Amino acid sequence: MENTLLKKLKVKTAFKVKIVNLPNNLEEILGSTAEVDVLAENSKNEVDALLIFAISKADYDLALELYAKEVKPKTICWIFYPKAKSVLASDLNLMQNWAYMTKYSLTPCGSAAINDIWTAIRVKPLSEVKKSGLGNTEIAKSDLGKYIDVANKIITLPDDLANELSKNQQALNFYHSLSYSNRKEYVLWVISAKQEKTRLDRIQKTAEKLVLGKKNPSEK
Repeated sequence: MENTLLKKLKVKTAFKVKIVNLPNNLEEILGSTAEVDVLAENSKNEVDALLIFAISKADYDLALELYAKEVKPKTICWIFYPKAKSVLASDLNLMQNWAYMTKYSLTPCGSAAINDIWTAIRVKPLSEVKKSGLGNTEIAKSDLGKYIDVANKIITLPDDLANELSKNQQALNFYHSLSYSNRKEYVLWVISAKQEKTRLDRIQKTAEKLVLGKKNPSEK
């Protein structure tokens, strides 16, 4: 029987999978791993997927130090950590520790709810994350500058996006709680649309993602 959670995590049948800090109740968390090849934690073989369980910040820091080099361009890597109000909650809040990944040239690129206790962040090499081609210099020299003041880090919502968010106080409040970088990503996503239809679709999806607590438009 197909493991739907592994499918959701893009871990395919026959993948070579390394699981770091393997929990005793792994099957309860992930379901059956019979369809993949689970390697020993100290295996030197190249892996297709790397699943890291980190309860504490110390677990997280050590796992990155030891295993970051195994995250190749095609590696499926997920870091599992406890939800804030779960029984395993500790000092680890991955939302506040993303920047630490850049030390190892890694970056988060997605998230997935696992169960009532665990959530997961997908990680990729920085080199594999698509760039918008809109750096601060390009923004400052273009019409985009009227919405994104890169010098003073001030974001001005375009009228159509502001109007959509004004209809949903939850979305608007969450937007204003975001960092400058994340607010910038949302606005860039909308104003970089090439067609009106695409722009309208992104405006609607922005509101939906904000209601769901997505910190940037690339979060699934």
